[in-house]
Amino acid sequence: QTRRLTLRPFDEADARRIAYLAGDYDVAKMCGRVPHPYPMSAAYGFLGVIEKGRESGAEFAFAVTAPIDGLVGACGVNRIGSPGDATWEIGYWFGLPYWGLGYASESGKALMDWARGELGAKVFVAGHFADNPASGHVLRKLGFSRTGAQELFGLARQCAALAERYVWPEGAS
Repeated sequence: QTRRLTLRPFDEADARRIAYLAGDYDVAKMCGRVPHPYPMSAAYGFLGVIEKGRESGAEFAFAVTAPIDGLVGACGVNRIGSPGDATWEIGYWFGLPYWGLGYASESGKALMDWARGELGAKVFVAGHFADNPASGHVLRKLGFSRTGAQELFGLARQCAALAERYVWPEGAS
């Protein structure tokens, strides 16, 4: 729970809203694992993947909801490395109508606090496509430091593109 948002597990009833919001090409192209077009079957597939990730303890994704609009986006963490590793990668996406409202940084902070408390996370890594500087602003606001760049394949883009990489806290490996 944040001042304006609730982070909760996804449920099957979210599938239509996921497909609608993440299916916008402007949203999908900023994500590595979001396809375009985004049919309902992809939303149900996403729900299955995150359920398996939660069961294995390797990935935890949350629906980000606002009081009037309901589901506005998603954020989550997935383990990098072995099960005992305390390094997690964070990711997020928000529907286009919710860009620029501070929801990514607000939910990102809550996610990181939760992961430190519940998962023992000590280091976070993240990235964004170079043509998405707003995401870099979110990461810097959360205290991340840029570590470099790499090519990242994007499902919606159907090609590799330059991505900026970050770590928290600064100096972590």
